[in-house]
Amino acid sequence: MDQSRRDQGCVAKLIRDAFALSDLKVRFVFMPWERAYQEGMKKEFAGSAYWYFSEKRAQDYIYTKQPITEEVSRFYHLKSLDFVYESYKDLSPHRLILNQGLTYPEELLQAVKDYDVSVVNATYTTKNLPYLLRGRADIAILTEQTKASYAQSLTIAQQKQLTYQEKPAFIKQGYLLINKQNRFLVSVFDNGVEKLWRDKNYYNEYVANCIKTELTIAAEK
Repeated sequence: MDQSRRDQGCVAKLIRDAFALSDLKVRFVFMPWERAYQEGMKKEFAGSAYWYFSEKRAQDYIYTKQPITEEVSRFYHLKSLDFVYESYKDLSPHRLILNQGLTYPEELLQAVKDYDVSVVNATYTTKNLPYLLRGRADIAILTEQTKASYAQSLTIAQQKQLTYQEKPAFIKQGYLLINKQNRFLVSVFDNGVEKLWRDKNYYNEYVANCIKTELTIAAEK
C-alpha cells in the first residue's frame, strides 16, 4: 500500500481488481494504522486493509478467506550496532521500535516484557529508518518491501549505514478486513481474488511484485 504511487500499491490494485469483477469501485483513504482500524468499522467505510490475524480483530471485523500478502519482517539497524539475532532475548540490550496499531507475534511481545527490552513507540513506520539514523532507536522491524520503499527517500550514504539480520523477525500473512455492516463484501472479494488468480499471468506478476513468496493454497482454491 503506497499513497504516492499511481496504483497506490500492488495490494490496493488487487483489491480494486477483485471488486471490479462485480462492478464495484474502491476508493482508499490513507490514515495512520490505528486510526484506519477504528475508522474502518464505521458505516461510511467498507473495511480496512491490510492486517495480520489476531483474535481481537476477528471479533471486530470479518476476515476475508484469501490471504493477500505473505511478508517477511526483519530486524533493521545500523551496521555499527553490535547485534546478532538468534532469539528474541538478544534484543535485551537495545532500544526496539514498535509501531502503534501494528500486530506483533505474542512471543515477541512476551520477550519484550521478560527481558526488559527498551521500547520506542512510533506512530508511523515511515519514521523507523530515520529514528535509527538519528540514534533515537537501535532496531526497527520492517517488511522487506516496506524497507525497500522507505530506503528510496534516503541518501546513498544513509542507505550504506543500514543493515539487517538474515534470520526473519517473523513471517505473517495479511488480509483485507470487512466491517460487519458490509459482510456481503467478504464473499464478493474472495470470489474475485479466486477468479483473478486463476489467471496464472496475473498471479505470477502479483507474487513477483508484491509478496516474493507463493500463496499456493489460496491460488489453487
